[in-house]
Amino acid sequence: MKKIYVSGNGNIKWENFHEFYVQPLTKLNLSEWEFIIRDFSGTDTLMMEFLKDKSEKVTILHVGKRPRYVVNSFKTKAEKWKIIGGFASDFERDLFGIEHCTHFLAADFNTDKNRKSGTLKNIEKCLNFNKIKIK
Repeated sequence: MKKIYVSGNGNIKWENFHEFYVQPLTKLNLSEWEFIIRDFSGTDTLMMEFLKDKSEKVTILHVGKRPRYVVNSFKTKAEKWKIIGGFASDFERDLFGIEHCTHFLAADFNTDKNRKSGTLKNIEKCLNFNKIKIK
């Protein structure tokens, strides 16, 4: 089964989410894919909301004891989602997701000359692990 790791910025605009995340997914048969998503605000929460009525094959990864965000799963496919937590850091959680995916879906809008965003670091890790970018 093909698995997509989703990574993105917390302050993403709706237009960017639609262009860089939703549009590429419309080209896929979602029933053939599993998704690995983090629980941070922005891209992660928007992706959870997008997928909750489209796929049962979603794993949510979170740091600490409880996820920061959980979708309302009442009468949705999200009722069957897996939640894996207890990671000690964002780095540990992200590395787990990257190691367990075959593909990734990510867009970075926050990196500048003074700071490399966590999303860009995840993109670089995915490429270093030879994961395939969904376009």
